[in-house]
Amino acid sequence: MKIEFELPKKKQPVFAMFKLLMRIFVRKPRVEYIGDPPSDGCLYLANHANKMGPMVYSMFFPVYHVKWGASQMLGSYGERFRYLRDVLYIQKNKSPRGIASFRAFFEAFFSAFVYKGMKLLPTYTDGRLARTVKKTVDLLGCGISMMIFPENSQDGYKDELTDFFPGFVLVAKGYKKAHGSDVPMRPVYYHKKKRVIVVGEEFFLGDFGSAKKEEVAEAVRLKVNDLYRRIEAGEFDKKKK
Repeated sequence: MKIEFELPKKKQPVFAMFKLLMRIFVRKPRVEYIGDPPSDGCLYLANHANKMGPMVYSMFFPVYHVKWGASQMLGSYGERFRYLRDVLYIQKNKSPRGIASFRAFFEAFFSAFVYKGMKLLPTYTDGRLARTVKKTVDLLGCGISMMIFPENSQDGYKDELTDFFPGFVLVAKGYKKAHGSDVPMRPVYYHKKKRVIVVGEEFFLGDFGSAKKEEVAEAVRLKVNDLYRRIEAGEFDKKKK
């Protein structure tokens, strides 16, 4: 297969050192899975778990993967600052403007490095999304797993997800068109309080028949929320010796 862009490098010594530093502050979650163990070449559909979710997945998810992320976080310092201040902290986390500005001012200096180390593929709200979808299909075709956070977090991050964007359905359809088969997909949920990541059972686009992309997105939202409810119910609690 012809790849029109450079594949991401798996080994990044500097970012590896950064992750070691983060381990001082971030406790390792357990990883549980339903069915087969997580594997390469899969499309993982996960909750964002607020600010730290993507970093936790980068540090502890057992399969190497590339993520979708807001394009602004890979832009200039000004773009990163405004996204952190206006979107992440003020809009989504309801932080006071002064506190949001203070945090964004410092974080924007190193955030681009962190996002690149986390293997982020930039996403857009305009026609450039088609380019992101194509790159995603190419990566999956090379056996590299992808992780997408489909939740609509305009009003903040929630434990139980209320709405999913259907962009990942475009990836699944593009993969089938390019490769003649369905890409395997799996729901994922990271529960911050219980410190556990649960990977659900594998499913395929063909399982939904002729459903519209919005209907597929809603069905997958329910799959991710089902993991949350099962975690809350104690199904994946660590067994006492």
